[in-house]
Parts: sequence; structure tokens; C-alpha cells
Amino acid sequence: MQKLVQKLLVIVAMGLVSFQVAHGYTPTDTALLKPRPFQDWKTLETPHFRINYQNDHSHFAQRLARVAEKVYAKQLPRFQWQPKRQIEVVILDSYDGSNGGATVMPYNQFFIFMNAPVEDELLDNSPWIEQVFTHELVHVLHLDQAAGGAQKLRNIFGRFFFTFPQIFSPSWVSEGIAVYEETDEDRQFGRGQSAFYDAMMRTEYMNGLRSYSELNYHGYIGTDWPSGQSYLYGYYFFEFLSVRYSEQQAFDYLFNWNNNIIPWRMEARARETFGVSAEALWKQFQGYIAEKYKHDPLVTLDVAQQPIVEGGRVNSNPVWVAHDEFYFYENNGSDHPSLQKLEAGKPHKVAHVPEYRQIDVHPQSGVLLSRDSICNNVEVYADLYRLQDNGDWRRITKCGRFPRMAWSSAGDRIAAVHVEKGTNQILLLDAEGQTIVTTPNLPQGEVIGQLDWSPDDTQLVASVRREQSGWNLELLDLNTLKWQVISNNDQLEQMPRFSADGKSIYFISDQGGVINVRRLDLADGLVHTVTQTRTAITDYDIYEDRIRVAQYDANGISIQQQILSTYGEPYPAIVEDREPLQSLVNQPEFDLVQYDNISDYSPLKTVAPTSWFALLYADSEDNSWIQGILNGQDVLGFHTWQLAPAYYIDKNSVGGSMGYLAYHRLAFLVDRELETVRAGTDFVPSTWNQETRFQAIWTQPFNRFEGTFTANFGIAKEVVKQVDEDLGVLFKQEDNLGGVSLNWSDYDQYLNSISVEDGRSVQLQLERYDFFGDGFFDGNVMTLDWREYIGLFRNHVLALRMVLGEADTGAKPFELGNELDQLQSLGAMIGFGRTGYTLRGYADNNPELQGEDLRLYSAEYRLPLGQWYDGFSRFPLGLGKAAVHLFVDHGAAWSAGQEKDYYTGVGIELRPDLLVGYSTFTLQSTLGIAQGLDDQLGETTIYLRLGASF
Repeated sequence: MQKLVQKLLVIVAMGLVSFQVAHGYTPTDTALLKPRPFQDWKTLETPHFRINYQNDHSHFAQRLARVAEKVYAKQLPRFQWQPKRQIEVVILDSYDGSNGGATVMPYNQFFIFMNAPVEDELLDNSPWIEQVFTHELVHVLHLDQAAGGAQKLRNIFGRFFFTFPQIFSPSWVSEGIAVYEETDEDRQFGRGQSAFYDAMMRTEYMNGLRSYSELNYHGYIGTDWPSGQSYLYGYYFFEFLSVRYSEQQAFDYLFNWNNNIIPWRMEARARETFGVSAEALWKQFQGYIAEKYKHDPLVTLDVAQQPIVEGGRVNSNPVWVAHDEFYFYENNGSDHPSLQKLEAGKPHKVAHVPEYRQIDVHPQSGVLLSRDSICNNVEVYADLYRLQDNGDWRRITKCGRFPRMAWSSAGDRIAAVHVEKGTNQILLLDAEGQTIVTTPNLPQGEVIGQLDWSPDDTQLVASVRREQSGWNLELLDLNTLKWQVISNNDQLEQMPRFSADGKSIYFISDQGGVINVRRLDLADGLVHTVTQTRTAITDYDIYEDRIRVAQYDANGISIQQQILSTYGEPYPAIVEDREPLQSLVNQPEFDLVQYDNISDYSPLKTVAPTSWFALLYADSEDNSWIQGILNGQDVLGFHTWQLAPAYYIDKNSVGGSMGYLAYHRLAFLVDRELETVRAGTDFVPSTWNQETRFQAIWTQPFNRFEGTFTANFGIAKEVVKQVDEDLGVLFKQEDNLGGVSLNWSDYDQYLNSISVEDGRSVQLQLERYDFFGDGFFDGNVMTLDWREYIGLFRNHVLALRMVLGEADTGAKPFELGNELDQLQSLGAMIGFGRTGYTLRGYADNNPELQGEDLRLYSAEYRLPLGQWYDGFSRFPLGLGKAAVHLFVDHGAAWSAGQEKDYYTGVGIELRPDLLVGYSTFTLQSTLGIAQGLDDQLGETTIYLRLGASF
């Protein structure tokens, strides 16, 4: 084994060089962004909610509790549904972005990240705490519903997935009603009334509306632009139902689904509610949208602009440093996101940009990047990086939490928005990221958006959201650290920038229902519109009398150039005697309500099972059993368990499995299986194998977006008995092992990828059989499994694999053959004990393909066939992406004293992603044909399977 160890060390050392250049990798750690244990978690109970939070976030939790009960009181009569128990809510500060998520299994629960959105479609004058809570609560009230047969089944089995008919709706239904309910046109809250949503749907109309089937299958995973089609079309569909029919009938369309035992009956849903087919109802919807926009003057507006960068999905964050020095961020969905520089009218890549937040460029100080980084191994916070001459990024802050920033005009300082615990403040840093000045935190609920320095570096301008007035522009005097309001109106104002002379401020707003660039002249307080668009402008930069804008288009975000002009009449930036926002937090009685039912978090409150299920199995081999399934998980995810006892009817014996996972790290698993070897007759007793396994593993990842190193430590024990019905135990064999698995992964997977690419996965595994003594197999096993993924053109991938293995005499030997790697039962559930490796075109159990030494080399050329995300309208089966894999496998297994004979197999696999239940499930399927080239052992194999291992 010493020779193999030397080879492994050389290979690993060579590989470390390439590890340093990986970008864009997302760790698969299940603990990422989840609640961290041992952080003084509390639970605040209200009449209808249990709010779980860290003690440091008690103020936010109190505000959320007051919002929660008011939103609940509003939404309950609209959905005509009351959950049977308190809804679990988790407040998280583990991410510097804005999001939330809801589920109804195993109980009604949702989580909320504390940071408010500051741009794009989520930008809103409503408090984030109200907007996100309304959206997620609507999900719960919608998805929790059941009636008729579905309700009866839930009364029997509990909260089992098939007792929730609403989860089998296409995603546009659930997201559409949530956006519809978050929208309040009178208060100008919610995406449905926003100029950005209006621009998105206007663009869809101009480009051609999606078909009914396209939207059903697009879901959350479709690759077509825009990514949020389910939200956009879903909202407008419910708007259409409410306008064309009535709001009550729109809700009837929802409630019709409640007694569905057979899922995906969209056709019946439409006919029973409106008396027309689902396709006919969709055509009515398309007609409603056409009528809404066909007379919109923006559709025919002639905009004088010059294309600068088009195509490639997203081209944003324009920075115009000089006449011939223009930068922008590109994310085309097929390659590493990157910083691009335009030279001679053509862009070229300056550097990869992983986990992008914002870019700023200074003529002397260079490129500054805000990007997400992993902190404390499981949290994702924004840090600042500077671009080096060699194209690498140098990190200048450590878990600084700076999602927005700007170079000073002199380039010697950085103004950065610092976010933490749901509050915002501005920090002034030197060019190396060291803090110079700290400004006071804004009150809870108030937010700082983008910012810019004045030409003399004495002031900052920022978009600021105040509780009373929403989003407006303010100046921060850097000598006194006092804020000055320079606009106060009901528009959403963002992206402010000083003019070159400091006398004006440019910004983006939705004044007049169109998102354009405006100019505020500080001398007279008047605002002028300086761009035109048929859709929406999301960012911009100015050089002399020209402006380059990032513009929302039918196929992505493009960059267009316009001449700075003025359009329409100017208007005052400040509206005198403006009424405060009519949000919940601005009501007089809001702060009077306090909740004092607070206790230390206890997992016992939510870890109990909420459902059960039973399976009955019988076959012709005299195997029959009944198995029950119970499982549970506490709301913070610290403890997860499953109990699945089984009674083997024909053998009058018990078996089954149970497992427990603590803190996403420590797992214990026990299972017992009984399988008939010889069926009994009147003259011959039955014989069966009884296999009992005990497994434990500790998983410890060290997460980075540049790549994750994971160490697994596991032990396993297996006892196999052959039992005669009359004679009892005929023989007994015991095996046990202990193992260490060291893993590195840094591969990428882009939006348009057909498989992982641009990286590698390396596993070095060391195992010791007979770890506890008295084992049948005895000895050490070492394997190296290296998989390299080389991205080629247009998401074509060359996938290479090398497996080197060596086992001591007496340890379990390796085996080649079959179409999938085989985990032996001893350590299968924890990932150890892998001795069977794929060699396509050859059967397993060939002595010539078994031995104590193993070499396996595979190469696959993976080429995309297309991506559709469409399918049948009535029968819920569709197609997502599809690819073809051409492969060659070449391997040998041998023992001491044997010849090392290599065997080769070749073949082709068709790999379509089947969409089942519209966008509910994605099945990665494989139809393959393999040919072994050896005359004696090779064979032609045709196989069909779900899932992919390489």
C-alpha cells in the first residue's frame, strides 16, 4: 500500500494548484444559512404564532409579532381557513439578502431573513416586515387547505404530503395568489401595483405572451427569461380573474382544489369554477393582458438609443470611468459571471465575479467589489474585495456585512452600508477596508440603499427608506453625521449619484409609472426626467452629455446609450404636507402592543411526529411485511429523526429502521432487513437472511464559495444471519469498519448547465475492516475517486474520472461491472464501504473483474440537446433539459499474483429531465446502451434508470 500512498500524495499535491482558481461554487452543506445551535434562541408566543429568534433580535421579534397578528386577522377571512395550531416562524440574520420561505410540512412554518430589499422588483414603500410576512403567511393559508376526501385522509394519516392537495398546484398559482395578496393599490404596496411589474408584463406582451403549458412547466427551475415568471404571470392571472369575473370567483378557483385526491386536475379546476377549459381560460387571460397594453403609449414609444451590450441575459452595473473605459457586470447563465470592460466597442472579460453584489471602479484606486462570502462556516455575508493586477480578488474585510458601497471621489476612502440585526448604518473605511468613521444605526425598519460621494467628498447621497415616508433621497453631512431630506414623495427612488459639478443628483424613480433616470437640481429642488424607456431602467452611469443605462428587455438586461435630455415637465422633489405611509407599523396603536410570553427555545415543542404512513409488501418469493413510518424535526432543524418499524408476516419477526440526525452533523442509523433465500413448502422449511446494521457518521464541512473541504468520520457494523424456520440460525457472519473520508469539491453549475462543470470532486477514503474485532473481513482499504469536469463551449462538458483503490489481503475486494457504483450494505447509508465500481458493458460478479487492486478511468463527452420546460397541458408530463453522453470506461481489478487485465466499455446515454406534475418533480432519467469490447466478458447492455451518479 505504500506505493499507492505515494501516488495519491503526488496527485493531491498537483491538484491543489487548480483548487485556487475555482469560482462560483455553492456548498451543499444542509446547515448553510440555517439556524446555528447554541445561540441563545428564544420563542415568543402570540395567539396564532410561535416566533423563534436569537435573543439579540428581540426588538425585531416584537415588531414581527405585532405585524403577524394584524396580517393574520386580515388574511384569515379571505382564505376562509384557520390552521389548527400556531404557525412557526423563524427569524434569521444569516444572510445579507432579502428573502423568505414557507412550507406546510411537517407543520405550518416559514422563515424570514431580516434584511430589507433595496432594488428591483422587491423594492417597495411598505415595511419589509409587512411585505414578506404577508407573502409567506398567504402561502401557509393557501397550501394548508384541504376538504372532502383529502381532509379525511389528513384526519387519518396526519400531515402527509398527499393530504395537501394545494401543493400539487403549478407554482404560478401559489406564487400568484401570494403576490396578489401582498399588493394593496390604495397604499401603493406590493409588487402587483409596482411600475417594475407593469414594465415586466408590458415586455411580455410586446415579446409574445407565454402559453398555458409553458408557464405550468417553467416553475422555479425553468431557464427562460425572466426567472420569476411564476410570480409575474401568477399575479396578473389573479388580477384578471378578479376583474373579468369577481374576486370571490378568483378565490373559488383556489378553493376548488381543496378536495383533490387526484393531483394536477387543472382542467377540472377551470371547468368547475368558470365552465371553460383550462386552455380557454388562459386565452381569456391573454386577451385581458392584450387589452390592458394594446393602447399603452409606451408600447409604441420611439426611444432614441444606441445598443452598447445586448444578449447574454444580464448586463448590469454600468460604470463609465472615461470616454474609452467602460465596465459592466455580465451573467449569461452559461459561464462564470464576470466583470467586463468595453474596448473598441467590444467587451472582454477582466475577471470572474463570484457571488456578486455590486461593483465600483475608480480611475486610480481600481475595481472594488462587494460579494457574498461564507462566515462562521454557515452564514453568508457581504464583504469587500479589490481587484489585483493578476485578475485575482483580494479580500479587504472579514465578515464586514457591506452589501452596498462606493469609492470616494479621491479614491482614498470607501463608504459602505453595514447591515446587522435588521438595522442599517454607514461606515467610512480606508482603501484597505479599515474602519475610520461609524455613523449611528438607523432605527429598526429603516433602510439605506445605494449611495454616492459628493465631488468634494464632504457629503454622501443615499436612497433611504423611512417608516413614515418610504423611499426618498437624503444627504449625509460627513462632518456632523446629520441626515438632510432632499426629496419626499410617494415614488420609489434609488441609485442616486452626484453630477460632476455637485449641483445636481441623478437617480432612478418610478414617477409617472415608468422607471426612468431623473435629475434633481439642488438649487431649486425640481426634478427633470432625463431618459426614456419602453420598459424599465435598472441602473445607469453618465459621461459628459451621454448616459448608458441597464435596461430591462425581453431577453434580459441590456445596456443602451442615450443622449442626456429632458422629457416632460419638471416636478418638485418634496411634496408639502404629505401624509405618512399607511403601513401597519405607522398606526397609533402599533407600539402599544407587547407580547411577554417568551421562553427559551425548546425542540420538544415541534419535534413530535405530525404524520404516519404504512406500507404493505408481498411478492412471490415468500416475502411479506408491513411497515409503519414516523418522522419528526424541530423547527430550527437541530434534531431530525425517523422511525420505521416493520413486521415480517411470513417470518413472524420484527425489523425496520430508525435514524437520528443532530445539528446537520451527527447521524445514527439502525436497520434490520429479512429476505427469503428459500421459500417454504409443506415438506421444506423456509430459509431467510437476517441483516442488522448499525451506522454512525460525523460530517464536518469547511465551506467556502471557492470550494468546500469536508471530513467524514464513520463507523459501521453488520450482522448477517441465515435462519432456518425449524433449525434456527444456520450461520452467522459479522463485519464492521471504521473510516475517514476526505472530500474536496469546487465545481460549478450554471443556469444552462446540463451537468456540473468547471471544477472537480475529489474523495480520498481510508477504511479499516475489523475495526472492532471479530469481523469476517480484516484489513485496510484506500481509494481515491477523482472527477474532473471541464466546461467547453456552450455548456458542453468533458467529464473525466479516475479511481485508484488498494485493499489488504483479507479486506473486502473491489469489483467492477454494472452501470452504477455499488455501495455494500455495511456502510451504504453513511457512504462508506464502496467496493463495486461501474464498468459499463460488463456484468458484475465476474471473477476476472474482482481483486484487491483497482484502476478505473472514464471519460464522458456531455453535449446539450436543448431545454424546453414545456409539455402536455392535460397530462402533467413535460421535458426540461436533455443531453447526450458519449462514454468510454477502462478498468482493471486484480489481486497479488494475478495478471492486471484492463477491460473497456463504450456507449451512449440519453439524459432527459422529465417534468412530472408540471413543475412539481424533476426526474433525471437515463436511457443508455453500453458495449463491452472484450470478446469473453463484454456484453451489450440496455438500461433505464432515474438519477445520475457521475
